[in-house]
Amino acid sequence: MKMYNQATQSQLKEKLDYELWLLDFLSKTQETFEGGSNISTITLTNRQPSTHATIFPNEVMGLGTAIKVMDAMAPLTFCASFKILDMVFEWILNENEKAGNIQKTPWEFKKKIKIISSVTLNYPSLLQSEPYIRDYLFALYSKLLKFRNEIVHNNNFSVDGKLKVETIKNSKSYSIELDRGELGALVRTVVAAANLLTGVLSFGNQENCLFKYHLDRISKLHGLIEFKQTKPILVNVILNVPEEKNIFPVDVKFVREKINRIYPNGNVLFNLKIIGLVNDRPSSCWFFPIDSLPKEELFELQSGKYEEYLISCL
Repeated sequence: MKMYNQATQSQLKEKLDYELWLLDFLSKTQETFEGGSNISTITLTNRQPSTHATIFPNEVMGLGTAIKVMDAMAPLTFCASFKILDMVFEWILNENEKAGNIQKTPWEFKKKIKIISSVTLNYPSLLQSEPYIRDYLFALYSKLLKFRNEIVHNNNFSVDGKLKVETIKNSKSYSIELDRGELGALVRTVVAAANLLTGVLSFGNQENCLFKYHLDRISKLHGLIEFKQTKPILVNVILNVPEEKNIFPVDVKFVREKINRIYPNGNVLFNLKIIGLVNDRPSSCWFFPIDSLPKEELFELQSGKYEEYLISCL
């Protein structure tokens, strides 16, 4: 039986389904980190008055309470990211067990890490052709375990704008401190790996560039050399725009400001997909490639305008 076929990819996708959904949910509804969870797609909602049906936490609860909610989500986000890494490497070990390369896939994290470190395994084609992805993912997996355990078993962490975790192993102290941008980079890295390995996302120059960029942002977590990748080539932006008085006001300045926060060191090019919402439901969709986006900072979409860019909402 061929290793890493479509059937086993589907099995991995099913195993990861909850964690991927959770990280996507947190990114969209709680603004846990900038940019969402997809490495090549940024999903935003057009800036709107607080009276609109699209509600963010600070509009409902007040800024102080909203910040507490976002802080509370940080440990969950970290642990869900680690869980994705664990399930990816467990999947690899399971495939090698079926192929007879190892006797049995252990349950314990440390034993999994020991086997991966000491045994020559067969890896999926992506991790063979791009071994840096395998090496950096494994570095994250092995080095973040002690902090994951500290959060889960000892509830030993603090969040005050940053997630801080400290632990002691073999009489040596270790600590990490992650701001929202770094936490987002971790999420986008592990979600991208999951989507690439399950066949949801294809690997190309764009994904390679973005992968290295986000790995550079969390170099203190994996401890490996940086790629010095500071300028992503292209990202795709999805902008949800609630209807206002029968028009969809598209705030391009808002989009650019958000992108600049996600990629502070890059002059990023982006495609823009606009989803017009009526009563919070998709009504009309437009797709503007990089070179076709109107130059105005704010422009309006409505029936009869920019029809050449209309696409299906599906």
